[in-house]
Formats: sequence, structure tokens, C-alpha cells
Amino acid sequence: MEKEKSAIEKLKDFALKTHRKIDFSDKAYPSNALHPVSFHRRFVSIPGNDYKRVFYACFEDSRKLDNYSVYSGVFFPIDVSNETKICVRKKHMFDKMSLFGKKQYYKTGVDSFDSQVVFDEFTAIGTNKIFTNDKIQNLILKVFDFDARLRVGINMLNLDFMPDLRGRSYIGIYTTQGWYTNSSEIEILFDLTEQLQKQSVFIREPELVAQF
Repeated sequence: MEKEKSAIEKLKDFALKTHRKIDFSDKAYPSNALHPVSFHRRFVSIPGNDYKRVFYACFEDSRKLDNYSVYSGVFFPIDVSNETKICVRKKHMFDKMSLFGKKQYYKTGVDSFDSQVVFDEFTAIGTNKIFTNDKIQNLILKVFDFDARLRVGINMLNLDFMPDLRGRSYIGIYTTQGWYTNSSEIEILFDLTEQLQKQSVFIREPELVAQF
């Protein structure tokens, strides 16, 4: 029986088939008799095209225990402060059933959008009004229709393993619940992120002030 390919092998096949470059690493942490479990740090980076405007990235560190020990998504650099941290996700039923009272989340002021999403993080310093743009709001809802696990965020992850994004602010469409290895799903992510990039590049407005 043929052994199933690893996630990295599947992504190498995807890059070869679509004529894209790929950078990857799979390194094991040192182990010993006291700690015989083998932990790995893995990553993959695939630019969407030769212009390197958007990047598909995957990361996994089995030694970490936080919410960002594994993720995958498509990202591109954006001209905002490195201190900016924004994360928006689809609103779920449990958001309406909290036993600890309602947390005060950022609101854009557009009820049709705010009623369907939650900003888990909103620290905006000198950023632009990306999330109040109606075309981008419609695109974000389209992202969540594709996969409810996805988030749209700015500077929420450590992407320093990619030289083209190291030390830069970025925005991306990503999940922290595994890697995408299906070719058609990755292409959809590329397409959605390229649409987001085309819309956001024209927005250069003053600070986005939180409304509660």
C-alpha cells in the first residue's frame, strides 16, 4: 500500500504543477532520553506569481501550545504601522450565548456587516479604513462563506520565516486550524486575497477610530 504523502510533499506537487516557486523547511527539535518525544518546526512559502505580491504560507511548531502553533493562509504586505493588530472572524452562535456578559468589540458602524462578524483584536495605530470599505466588507463575508474557519487579519502571526515579509506589516486571509493542501482551495485563497489587495491598495485614509 502506497504511503500517503505528507502535507509538504503535497504542497511541493502543487507548486510544481502550477509552475510556482516554493520554500520549505521541516526541522526536528533536539530530543534526549528525558524528553524522547520528537517535536518539529515546519513551514512552507509559495508566492502567488513571479511578482511576489501575495504569498501562500503554512507554519507548524508542535512544541508550541498557543493559538498560533499552526496556521495557513495567503498574505501580502501593507503600509500600516507594525503595531497595528486586527483580526476579524465570522460571528458564531456561541458569541450570542456568552455566560460572562457581552464583550465590547470594535464595530464598523455598518449593521449589515457588524451583525455577521466579530473583531477579536483591534489595535489600530495610524492605519487606514480598510474594514469600513463596503467592497472589502462584502469580500470578507465572501471569505467566511468559503470557509467559516478563516480569519482576515493584520499582523496577527509571525511570518519572519518569509524574507519578503520579514519586519513588514501584512494583511492576510488565514486559518489557525490546519494547512490547506487541496489545490483548488489554495487557488481560491489566492484569488480572494488578490481581490483584497486590489481593493485595499486604493484606500489611504486617516486613522480608523474604534466605535463601541
